[in-house]
Amino acid sequence: MRRAIAPLILLLFLVAGCEIEKDPVDEPLDPSLHLTDGFCLLANNRVILNHYDIDYYDWSAHLIYLKSPDAFEEKYYKMGPAAVYADSSKIYDLSFVSHAASYIPQGPVIWFPFFLYPDYTVHIDRAWFYKEEPWLFGDPREDPRIAEALKKYGQFRHGLQCEILSFWYNAVNGVILELELRNEDPVNYYYWDPEKLGMDHYHWVTNGLRLSDETGQSYTHQLQPSSWDDADPDRMSLLESDSSVVLTITYADFDELPPGNYTAYFEFPGPHKVESREDLDQENGRIWLGDLDLHAEVVIQ
Repeated sequence: MRRAIAPLILLLFLVAGCEIEKDPVDEPLDPSLHLTDGFCLLANNRVILNHYDIDYYDWSAHLIYLKSPDAFEEKYYKMGPAAVYADSSKIYDLSFVSHAASYIPQGPVIWFPFFLYPDYTVHIDRAWFYKEEPWLFGDPREDPRIAEALKKYGQFRHGLQCEILSFWYNAVNGVILELELRNEDPVNYYYWDPEKLGMDHYHWVTNGLRLSDETGQSYTHQLQPSSWDDADPDRMSLLESDSSVVLTITYADFDELPPGNYTAYFEFPGPHKVESREDLDQENGRIWLGDLDLHAEVVIQ
């Protein structure tokens, strides 16, 4: 009898162990989480944002605009695991991470305290090394199931889209960079215009152009930036709905580039702080918030 009981106890421990090690994604969700269709952000074992709280989601900046700042309660601003769901399906994990954290987070993050963006927004960012090589790691934030869930409640916006259109280098004249900026949304957007802002102010709000060769050596411009971080519409241009514009940026003083293959990086900047939600809306459009990480392969002959 004792011989029969011992294997039975062992079997019970094994079964219990299997239950503990089960992938939480496969476990049924706790009804107390109040998971809904559309977009949901879960943290600390409950839903802290869903489609009832969201005005719209800017897909380019991954910036959630809230109907009310109170929707994102301060008591949930602490480190720990979280997850994004779309139509009740888990899409990806993310973390709440302090700016003072002593470790490098993995994947999507929500930084706190939330001083980089206004309190009527929630920014889902990425760790810096994921930004450098996005084509290697992919971006779970851009899962099409999230976009479809947002569209269900009219909460999806493309935001501004930008790409490196052309790159020209001459050892005497420096670098000429062309960017194409597009607006596919039904609203007009104000954006920081490098010509109106001036190159010194513009490169205060962006690190500008940087190239990396196949050995990891970096090359960049020699501009001296001048302090600027004001969302002044007079220093912005308006990009109308369903239109595009080509921006030309000239770097007369750039590091010498030997012949070879390079990856070009550029951060297209927008204001981060417009304290009052009402100030976003100007006479002919809305100020676009955020920044875009661009890259392109470049060959120097």
